[in-house]
Amino acid sequence: MQRLDGRLIVSAHDLVGFLGCEHVTVLDLEVAEEKRERPEYTEDPQLKLLQKRGFEHEARCLERLEAEGRAVREIQEAGFTLDTLERAERETLAAMREGVAVVYQGTLLGDGRWRGHPDFLVRVERPSALGPWSYEPADAKLAQRVKAAALLQLCTYADRLETLQGVAPEQVHVVTGDGE
Repeated sequence: MQRLDGRLIVSAHDLVGFLGCEHVTVLDLEVAEEKRERPEYTEDPQLKLLQKRGFEHEARCLERLEAEGRAVREIQEAGFTLDTLERAERETLAAMREGVAVVYQGTLLGDGRWRGHPDFLVRVERPSALGPWSYEPADAKLAQRVKAAALLQLCTYADRLETLQGVAPEQVHVVTGDGE
């Protein structure tokens, strides 16, 4: 959650956090409104290891997609200002309009209030406003089982994709830690 150019921008992560603990959302909102300092966290070696393993899992998923011969377009984001988020969504949409097989680390900005970064947007052969194809979101998660939070996150991506491509994705995808 952050305030950019006077607008409160929230993410799927914030929505999941709200469902887990409404008070965390109140605290995050106070930080975004500069009424409270963001607490400093001490480095947690277990969390750092999980993050490292998560990045490695995502990299393996990307390698697998490329090994299948799919053309991948990575969206490079320069920062987290409203301007860079809007630019990254335009780049994401441009890649989708071109029909690339996989958009990696795309940006979905929603109505200017929701922000999301799906790991992968995967082309499927289903007509949309883009052409004879459309996209479905996919995320790499370390867990062996799909959690409700991951599905909720993917649903927020699917909602924005429906607006961008004129058709809702038929499916969302999670690649679990075991590669399924």
